[in-house]
Amino acid sequence: SFFREGCLSPISPEAWPLVQSFICHNRTFILDGHVQLKTSLQTQERHLFLFTDILVVAKSKSHSHFKLKCQARLCEMWTAFCTEEVCEGSTDPERSFVLGWPTTNCVANFRSAEQKETWLSFLQSRIREEKEKDNPKRIPVTIIAKDVGTCVYSKTLSVTNVDTANDVILMALQQLGINGSEKDYKLWVISGREHAPYPLIGHEYPFGIKMSHIRDAMPHGSKHCACPRQLQESFLTEQLPQELQCQFVLKPSQVAVCQQLNDLSQKSFKRKRSIINWAFWRGPGTHLDNAPLSTTSAAPGKLFGLLLTTICEDDNLPKPLL
Repeated sequence: SFFREGCLSPISPEAWPLVQSFICHNRTFILDGHVQLKTSLQTQERHLFLFTDILVVAKSKSHSHFKLKCQARLCEMWTAFCTEEVCEGSTDPERSFVLGWPTTNCVANFRSAEQKETWLSFLQSRIREEKEKDNPKRIPVTIIAKDVGTCVYSKTLSVTNVDTANDVILMALQQLGINGSEKDYKLWVISGREHAPYPLIGHEYPFGIKMSHIRDAMPHGSKHCACPRQLQESFLTEQLPQELQCQFVLKPSQVAVCQQLNDLSQKSFKRKRSIINWAFWRGPGTHLDNAPLSTTSAAPGKLFGLLLTTICEDDNLPKPLL
């Protein structure tokens, strides 16, 4: 039996072309519904389709026709409630929660509290069940510590499929012998899929993020499987094409950085740098210049292809960046 809500079309969703394209012998349609997905200042009207092992996000063209926008494996997804860290402006907590997959966080805003609770319950249940199928349930994840002291450290941790980013931060700090808590540091993902490093909030699953890259490197036909039968050792030791690699970088959080800057500001400098020069300056030994996924290949002195003097007023960075 299927649970479904909010469909205006008299045609059963199981008969819709998009749904039909995903149904197969080991995949069942469960639920569909309209949602607003919010990220930062952006709000998008979308339609969600929940299957036993994947979530499909689509844009409605009519009552029964949809354009596929993205799909995510449930075993690589997460939910949370830190809506204020994902989107700007107020969000009704009775109708919203954070929904994420590698490497995306967005606020899912539903039409009613009942609809939100239904989706949250189904998603959390299905995510748990799909994670139970994970094999292996523990993989090696290498953490690179940057801007921590005067050296760049690297440590490989054994991470399970239920360890959050905050859990991994604490493990890395302990292994590296660094004092501090998960509030003092951020775990960043450098992915061949993305144009820039992505900071994790803390609730995400690094296991799922790395496994999503591994599964995408699997031969066609097995890449969408939640539990591939064979995982070559090379996949687990970072031997992936550059566009399918991901790295995890541990860096001080913004609060810690601000404190460091305040401490530095108490000292005298022979040469002062503006906040713009500081933010875009690449000092020797402080960055991973030789990292295989270096994101510093863009033209120096530019941001999104624009001159800094064009987007900065009175020597200040734009407010969204700050």
